[in-house]
Parts: sequence; structure tokens; C-alpha cells
Amino acid sequence: MNHGNGSALARASLHIGGLLPRHARYRGHHPALVVGGQTLTYRQLNSYVNRLANALLAAGLKKGDKFATVLPNCLELMASYWAAAKTGLVIVPLSTLLQPQGLKTLLQDSDARLVIGDPCFADAFGRIRSELPQIQTAVLVGDAPSFGMVPFERFVDEVPAAEPPDPHLTCDDVFNIMYTSGTTGLPKGIVHTHFVRTMYCTLFALAWRMTPESVALHAGSIVFNGAMLDLMPWMYVGGTYILHECFKAERVIEDVFRYKVTHLVMVPAQIIAILNSPAYDPQKLMSLEMIHNVGAPLHVEHKKVLNV
Repeated sequence: MNHGNGSALARASLHIGGLLPRHARYRGHHPALVVGGQTLTYRQLNSYVNRLANALLAAGLKKGDKFATVLPNCLELMASYWAAAKTGLVIVPLSTLLQPQGLKTLLQDSDARLVIGDPCFADAFGRIRSELPQIQTAVLVGDAPSFGMVPFERFVDEVPAAEPPDPHLTCDDVFNIMYTSGTTGLPKGIVHTHFVRTMYCTLFALAWRMTPESVALHAGSIVFNGAMLDLMPWMYVGGTYILHECFKAERVIEDVFRYKVTHLVMVPAQIIAILNSPAYDPQKLMSLEMIHNVGAPLHVEHKKVLNV
């Protein structure tokens, strides 16, 4: 038996594109995502993602092409991640805080051919649109002036919810490009392959002891790599993901209690805000199995309050 060839074959087949359709098939009624006042089951989320995936392909994108998002935490942003996973397209998530010049630089550097943006992005995009000839389609999520952008609902309208064509993904195919903040120079695009993201799925799910009944809550922006610490293992195990549009300590406390959240990934400022909130009540956080601090050290006095 040639174990070397077998290992190479197993590694080549590692990709994250099959996770969502598998959960849709085998646990379709399980709550997958809570965002923007709605709860989607795995079957519903899979259908929504399929429509976006098929719309992106219908717009002329093909495996390996890049598309950018300039969106806050929302269903459309989450769907963009998993549409990329299914199609072999490369997602480039960008911050809504970018100014026009910075936005132009990153759109040019990433070679994005399509962009999906929020109303707050429309004006900035309108100012730089003529300098971005490689972008063939711009999609607007919302009702603000479009500056030639296609409304998201029209973009996905009448597109089938069937699974997109099999892109024959391998572990070496690129999944996303995430940009650094640029504090030591120009922002740098960090390339993550499907293999890298499968490692996030498996290793962090194991480290966090996540199961299909786990409930993760994320209140930070998911355009940054720290979000992948719970986003990838959530989808791997088929749990439930609570996505807040922005961070509010009181809402986090209430939703941890309401949804019996088991896993939190936060930066120190968020943890401190929760501990200092008038609504802080340890009894409401009893369901938590893990609070993971990321991005900066958490001071000893705050660790003591959390008993870690």
C-alpha cells in the first residue's frame, strides 16, 4: 500500500466547498445563522448562498476570479463567503471604513472583477469608478443612490437555487485574500487557500471543543481574519452562528442568555466593555464554554474576573 499517494490524494481533496450543502442535506432544519432579525436553517442558508453563487457565475466570473465585498456584518456578506467556497471564486472582504483612495488601491491590487457594496460605500465607489476598468459589475446592497450599481435583489433575482456546477476544487485553490491594516506600510493581501481554511475548520473545532450543538456568537467585523477562528469551525461542525451587525455589550449579554451561546471570540476591549456594563450578570453567561481573547493581551485583572 502506497501511503504517500493516499495522503497526497486526501490532501488534494481538502476544501470547504462541500460543508454547507452537506449540512443542508443531513441537518437541514437545524438553525444555522441568526443575523439581521432572521434565523436561517441550513437548508435556507444553502439555497440563499446558491442563488448568489449562481448569480456570480452568470455575471461572467469563473474559478479563480476575484470579487470584493465592502459590507458590514450582514447576511449578504456571510453568503458571499460560502458562495466563494462553492464556486472556486476568490473573495476579497474589505472594510467599510476605507476611504476612496484606499479602496481604489485595494480593488486594483486584488484585481477584483466584481464588487458587492453597502450604501455607505456607493458614494466612494462612484468617485473612483472610472479608475477601475477591471471591475465589470458593481452590486449594491440597499436603497441608496446606485452610481451605476446593480441592486442586490435584482442581481440574484430569477437565479436558480440549485447547487452551482462542481468547480473541482483542490486544497491548493485560493479561497480568500484578506488585507492587513497597513500600520507598517501599505496593506498586504494575505492569501488563504482551501487547505488553510480546512485547517481552521478542524484544528479550531477541536481546540474549542465545538460540536453540532454549539452556538457561537460573533460581534466583531467578519472581514478580519480573527473572525475565522469561530466562523470556520462553526460551519465545519454544523452548529449555530449568531452574527451581530455591530458590537453592543448589552446585546451580547442578552443574546448569550437568550440563545444559550457556548463560544465567544472577542478582542480585549469587547470583553472589558461586557465586564463593565451595568447589564453584566454572570448568571446570564452560564452557558458559555469558551471565551477566546484575540488581537491583544487581556490584562490579569480582567482574567481574574473571568476566572481564567
